Amino acid sequence: MEFLKKHYEKIVLCVVLLGLAGAAIWMRMAVERVPASLPAAPSTEVSPRRGRGARGEGAPTLAPLDLSTDQVALAQMTNPPEILLSGDHNLFNPVTWKKKSDGTFLKVVKIGPDALVVTNITKLYTVIAFDHASGNGSGVYVMAIQQHSDLEHPRRPVVEYAKKDQKMKSGLYILRDIKGDPDNPSELDLELPLTGETVAVTKDKPYEWVDSFTADLRYEPDARTIPKVHVNEIIPLDGEQYKIIEITTNAVRIQFIRTTKVTEIKWK
Repeated sequence: MEFLKKHYEKIVLCVVLLGLAGAAIWMRMAVERVPASLPAAPSTEVSPRRGRGARGEGAPTLAPLDLSTDQVALAQMTNPPEILLSGDHNLFNPVTWKKKSDGTFLKVVKIGPDALVVTNITKLYTVIAFDHASGNGSGVYVMAIQQHSDLEHPRRPVVEYAKKDQKMKSGLYILRDIKGDPDNPSELDLELPLTGETVAVTKDKPYEWVDSFTADLRYEPDARTIPKVHVNEIIPLDGEQYKIIEITTNAVRIQFIRTTKVTEIKWK
């Protein structure tokens, strides 16, 4: 008993160490038994003939991964659908309703210059015509001038009395040469200061060129016709002021005075 009292700590320590040694031996044996209980894994040995990194002959081929769902998602992210902020939808384009004279309401999809329609464009001409010579050797020639004139509805001509090498009040031409009998010339040659060119006029063949246009418009929301508008004319649309800034052979360009935004309306 005296021995146990003096050495019981050493005895306990020896028992613990023996227990730990037994546990270590058991764990090693248990680990060695695990591979035997697992299914055989495919061989990944490197073939010495094909070099490092190549599969050995007879190694199983892994099935390719199905990435179709990921590819579809990637395609949708890289090619997003186009966002339309204009057109007939009403998400960003609220619809206007107008009350008609009969009390019913009209749905107006477009207002302002977008609702304008060009129904006609008319060419306006400047015409210089030779009427007759004053006679008696005076060297004065009576000319008829029409500016910004519609050929279907011509304006009343302005009469000028031209002399050779004298610039006229209209500023459109200078008489440079008289062909034939001075009292009954067959042709007059005119210089145009605006372009520097020389043109010929006779009693039967005036000289004319397109100098501007007028346009006939229709505003659908009000069922209103706006005839014969010209450049720099102001027209009201839904309480706003718009200015015609250009008319060509196939289009009218109109400017919103408050914001200076320009809209082009094609003539179809």
